[in-house]
Amino acid sequence: MSKMSKTSSTPKKLTVLDGWSIGSGGMIGVTVFVVSGSISAMAGPAACLSYLIAAAVTILVAITICEVTAAYPESGGAYIYPKKIIGGRMGDFLSYLSGLAMYCGQGLLGPATLGLALANYTIAFVELLGVDFPISNKAFAIIAVLFFGISNMISTKIGAAIQVGSTVLVVGPIIIFLVWGGANVDTSLLVPFMPNGISSVIAGAATAWLGYGAWSAIPNMASEFKNPAKDVPRSMILSLVTCGLLFGGIVLVMNGLLPYSVLGDLDAPVADAFATVHVVGGLIIAFGGVFAAVSTLNGLMMAGSRMTYTMGVQGGLPKIFAKTNKEGVPVVALAVSTAIMVLLSGSATLTFLVQCNVFVTAFSWLISMICQIVLRTKHKEIVSPMRCPLFPVIPVVAIVLSLYMLSKLNVNNLLTGGLILGFAALLFVIFNFTPAKKLCYQKEVPSLDKADIPHEAE
Repeated sequence: MSKMSKTSSTPKKLTVLDGWSIGSGGMIGVTVFVVSGSISAMAGPAACLSYLIAAAVTILVAITICEVTAAYPESGGAYIYPKKIIGGRMGDFLSYLSGLAMYCGQGLLGPATLGLALANYTIAFVELLGVDFPISNKAFAIIAVLFFGISNMISTKIGAAIQVGSTVLVVGPIIIFLVWGGANVDTSLLVPFMPNGISSVIAGAATAWLGYGAWSAIPNMASEFKNPAKDVPRSMILSLVTCGLLFGGIVLVMNGLLPYSVLGDLDAPVADAFATVHVVGGLIIAFGGVFAAVSTLNGLMMAGSRMTYTMGVQGGLPKIFAKTNKEGVPVVALAVSTAIMVLLSGSATLTFLVQCNVFVTAFSWLISMICQIVLRTKHKEIVSPMRCPLFPVIPVVAIVLSLYMLSKLNVNNLLTGGLILGFAALLFVIFNFTPAKKLCYQKEVPSLDKADIPHEAE
């Protein structure tokens, strides 16, 4: 049995509660408040089944990836696994693709998307109070991205505190919606339950599946957990179960308050549905939507920068990305990410950001799942603290279902994702086979806990 990492160059401060809040907060913001209306228009009241199916698939993916996460509990997760498990030039290349794909999804596109979503929810809440919002949504999005970027640069614990608090403030309004809204459901609106057939439910599941992506932010911060081998897998599964049940319930109640044909045309479907019960209900959900965006934005920002930090430590990106402050926060990686997010929030549309995010995150998951199969079959001397049950059935089923989900995506999503992966491949060539290689650490670093890179790396 290989010796698992016990220490890390970054402080171990995070708990299962922190991990749950990072994963749950991220998923709640994206899934419920952004795409639930369009999924309902697609699948009708059976959209609740779409969310449950998507959650089930994602749990299979998470269970598979948990094995490699527990074996290598280091920040940077998706980037680490191919280098360690596959090895050689192929492992390096797949690490680059997986790491940058996950970084683009979680560290750039996701936060930029939620910066705009936060702006839209905030403006909607203020206008429900009868007050004109003084600035544009893009200007507010830029301010939000800068605020959370700076907060996370100061300390990981500040970011974690924001995450726990914002997640609680999201869950509260959702519970009120489920109880109060559920008591006012018009059951006639739930019939027919599956108006467009099972195929529409599956198509809806493919869209809903994308909203569960924030769970994979947790492994990127593995080295900052007090007990990563146990806390990371527990956080991942707990957040997925929590959100799967919440989402199914929310969508069912929402469809019982407004016709599914109407929900697809609404920018804030959950809030608008609750407003049919009472205007205060709309305000409560709009308030929850604000903090849903906060929790998602903050959670993804916390995790995304750890990917480029890890790549800086291990020589995949210039060594400047390995620089941390006294709190162990990768300040350069976070600063660069924040700057790019500001540009995206100020220039790109919400639709564009979402489409770009779809493919890259799923691609990274696929590589990590392949790594789990290689780990179990080629490296039997390494026994992970958490092993995927029913091997190889669960990993194979998870991969097949993931590929099926990807096949349901819009072709533009696939093309955009392909361009991002192509850019990642170009960076791999630049930093491995050109003079730019001198900007990176030249030696191979086996794991972050053994890295001799100081906090003030130059």
